[in-house]
Amino acid sequence: MNQLTRSLVSLAFCTVVIAVAPTVVGFEGEGDAAPASCVHEAAYEPFAGLIIVSVTVAGSPPLDFVVDSGATSISITDPLLAWALGLEVREAGIARGVGSGAKRVVVAEDTFVRIDGIEVLRTPLVVHDIGARLAETAGREIHGFLGAGLFEQYVVEIDPVGRRLRLHNPDTFVYRGLGYQSPLEIVDRRPVVHVTVIVKEGGKEVPVRLVVDTGSGSILALITKSRRHLKPPAEQRVGASIGMVGDSTVVVALTQQLQLGAIVARRVETTWMEAFGIPAVRNIENLNGILGNRMLSGFRVFYDYRGGRLILEPVDRSAR
Repeated sequence: MNQLTRSLVSLAFCTVVIAVAPTVVGFEGEGDAAPASCVHEAAYEPFAGLIIVSVTVAGSPPLDFVVDSGATSISITDPLLAWALGLEVREAGIARGVGSGAKRVVVAEDTFVRIDGIEVLRTPLVVHDIGARLAETAGREIHGFLGAGLFEQYVVEIDPVGRRLRLHNPDTFVYRGLGYQSPLEIVDRRPVVHVTVIVKEGGKEVPVRLVVDTGSGSILALITKSRRHLKPPAEQRVGASIGMVGDSTVVVALTQQLQLGAIVARRVETTWMEAFGIPAVRNIENLNGILGNRMLSGFRVFYDYRGGRLILEPVDRSAR
């Protein structure tokens, strides 16, 4: 793979992309959140723009799971691990992700997931056979993904200062900070926001609909020609998308501006993909792409599905 190639590792719409941080040039409102009902707090490890948490599943040793708002299930990546843990599984159909193919998956019902020994989820556990592929592409083992079930059960807070993951009770969670609050729509168990982009210098501002994907290490991914004026600029380079169900070619280029409400980023590295390359999101109408975790990593972020909002507070990068 040459220096122009970017690797994306995907599971049901999660990707790993190496990208540079954008310059954030505008934000209105800062502040601290009032004390909230935190059910559990744990450390996380940042890796390639992702959030990795140590969990145990059904009495397993510690396993590395990606916190992944773009995944519709809680899952592990290796059927041999499921066998070693004695999980009883059944066939559950087809999984689709980045790439043009599909893979059969199985599910273990009623599985306990613990963080620091505390039970945080009791859930069906999807078993994929992508562990070796992930390890080869990412350069480390990734044992699983904490997807929609986590975000549906808790208000999920990701705080890059101290690298803390906090799970709040949505019944008692109260936010009194001055962070920016964006409306959040949940479609097909995935969070969707509306932003605007300017693709080329002097170009037209285009409204776009994006999945907010903590399982994406990219800043921004756009679907080519999913709206008028949405096509990559002439100055670009070619990369490869390596997904769990197949590979596809992508284009990498700079987008001149990305704006989410009061948050403005300039010269954002963007992965351009064809619609057929991401069949996992075919149930999301008028989708234009992904807002990745590397864009969000400069903020303390609250994912409040029940309240229908995404809350972002800027953080002091020197304190991280």
